[in-house]
Amino acid sequence: EIISQFTEDAYAKEDRICDRPVCRAKIRKGDPCFYVATIEPGQPGRNVCAPCYSHYKKNPATSVRPTRRAEQLRPFASAQGSINDRVAPDMRAIQQSVNAAQRKLTINPPPVVAMPRRTAGPDIMIPTSWQGPSWQGSSQSTGSSNGPIGYSSQHALYATERERWAKISYATPPAETILIEISAVHEGGGRKKRGVPIGNICEGKKGIDAQIDAPGLIELALDTIMPKLQIFGGGFLWRMNEFIVQDSAWVDLSNHRRSVAYFYDQCQQPSRKGSKTTTFKSKQFALMVIVPETQWIEYENWREDTEMVRVYLTLDLESELDTAPTNDGATTSDNVPSNILPTTAVTTSTKRSHQHTHSSSSFDIPSPPRKRDVAPAALCSPDRDRLKEVLRIGGGTNLDMKQVFGRQSERIHFYLVPSRPITDLLLDKYHSFSVDTAEWSMGELIVDTSPQGLIGVGGFKTAHTGWLTLMAPPKIGPGSVAHDKIVVKRPYHKVFATPTTTTGPYKIARYSLVDEISRLFKEANVLYWAKSLLKLTYDFIDRCVASSSEPPPFPIPRVRFVEGGLALAYLQGDRKPRGKTGSTRAVFLLEEFIDSDGEDFVKFIHNMDANPLIDYDEYGYDLAVFFSFTQHIQYAKTGKLAFISDYQGSTTLLMDPQILTHPSVSDGRIDIFGDGNIETTVSQFEKEHICNEYCKWPAFGLEAY
Repeated sequence: EIISQFTEDAYAKEDRICDRPVCRAKIRKGDPCFYVATIEPGQPGRNVCAPCYSHYKKNPATSVRPTRRAEQLRPFASAQGSINDRVAPDMRAIQQSVNAAQRKLTINPPPVVAMPRRTAGPDIMIPTSWQGPSWQGSSQSTGSSNGPIGYSSQHALYATERERWAKISYATPPAETILIEISAVHEGGGRKKRGVPIGNICEGKKGIDAQIDAPGLIELALDTIMPKLQIFGGGFLWRMNEFIVQDSAWVDLSNHRRSVAYFYDQCQQPSRKGSKTTTFKSKQFALMVIVPETQWIEYENWREDTEMVRVYLTLDLESELDTAPTNDGATTSDNVPSNILPTTAVTTSTKRSHQHTHSSSSFDIPSPPRKRDVAPAALCSPDRDRLKEVLRIGGGTNLDMKQVFGRQSERIHFYLVPSRPITDLLLDKYHSFSVDTAEWSMGELIVDTSPQGLIGVGGFKTAHTGWLTLMAPPKIGPGSVAHDKIVVKRPYHKVFATPTTTTGPYKIARYSLVDEISRLFKEANVLYWAKSLLKLTYDFIDRCVASSSEPPPFPIPRVRFVEGGLALAYLQGDRKPRGKTGSTRAVFLLEEFIDSDGEDFVKFIHNMDANPLIDYDEYGYDLAVFFSFTQHIQYAKTGKLAFISDYQGSTTLLMDPQILTHPSVSDGRIDIFGDGNIETTVSQFEKEHICNEYCKWPAFGLEAY
């Protein structure tokens, strides 16, 4: 790749993601952002972060086109006058410097031609690494210490190359794009099964140029899969040059011609029935990175060797703990022979074998070292009555089939609800929670729908125990670890015995998919805004406390809302005869599991009042008073427009908040932050709110109500 000469020292105008597939780091507004153009004409380049830019510059296959003139010439130009008045370099000195550089086996410089008067083109500096001792003497005699100036024959093409790369650098993104699902498999599995999936390694790519050719697809697939494969394989050294990239029809992409769009023809469809003209229609395609069978066998052998060495080291450590110290204070123990350490240079047989070649010489793996003979501990028999009770319980336990069949597995896309400052929410793309701007990952969700897995039934949602595993886990929140225990929530409505009945026994019924998605997106959006307003509150408190000459006469509680997100579940196989595989079938609200350690769940403030819901002598009253104070801050800092209500949860973690807004915000609409938005609570805040000790502290400067 070639780094464009027009975008060095550039900065991001807005938050964006690094385009390098193996990085995908967030580039914040104002941070360095560099454009890297591809070597293929017509292909769009990448906007990358500073570390990736340094990586490309260090790559031997990268050439840099600098934008600035050589700054070393500026002192020379100011001292000697205009560029055209410079003294011609010494030809003999140039020849000596070139010969000296070649004798030192340095990088051979291009042929240098002296230019007595330069009329066009850039300033070209001869690098100091090409200059020998003979040049230093000559440069002093000519009155310049900056080195000779000249051109090679390649500089005649500078203007043409500059214009060509300028067009590529500012090319608009492709309008015709496709979606690609990339997975990793290894050869094997019998005749009918062409490949066996490797773990859960699979990632989707959207917005791919439909004109991409086979080499581009190969590079994209390898850049996407290799980081995940390296994590999966631990310390195993994969040989990427042996991998094969194939499409869903098992066609090897390496045999396809370069510069010919691979999937584009498949996206062309008749514009209307019976018409010969075609139009482009985006589609989803699949690519597989194939690990050869021989290399996969090597990996499995390496994994067995690694496990064997781990066991050997464990046994050896136990033996070492029993050894007696020698005269010099050291303990005697057997070291692990170096020839049993695992290595990737294993057998090259095409069939699985348990005989491995670990080095150039054959050997027999020694048996684990024997422990020193020690006096056996006294054998204590278990209590008979206790053992009898355990045998009765353990031997008579029956399998709970409802719990087993109640576990529901879902293939999902998980979208984490982010935490953003209120200033970011003022930007157009961050006004509300959206799957387009949220961090997301593919994964698997397991929901325990059995009665034992039911955590509770609220007024609008049910909560079940679940476990989440994501392919690209976030740093915090649900799915940050494998098989993460979480809470799975879904909305419901009550179905009574008769349509006119509103009390008594009822059944739980689910909403239609459209209504369910709408309701849970509103729940996620409320959490999105609540996290932002709570952050605004603590920023205000911290700034006032830091600027005050006296510390506050009360402690400042620290709480937060639970981390959560939306999970969109998709149809798998022929689950529904009329359903299309891969289409959305359900949506879940996932939240981190709260281990309360016996702490009660408390509702501190209701959405119909701006004062504590609990009484003075009840548990959590002090925290409820603080939450009432936070509403006062939010009311003042938002210009009397909004604040958080429905504070509920534990003394450290809150859940299921509600955003209340002034009637002027909704302007007659009924769907602003859901049905729980009681607007009169905000319009009557100054009359209903009772200021407490937090509100009255002078350092906060809040208006008293």
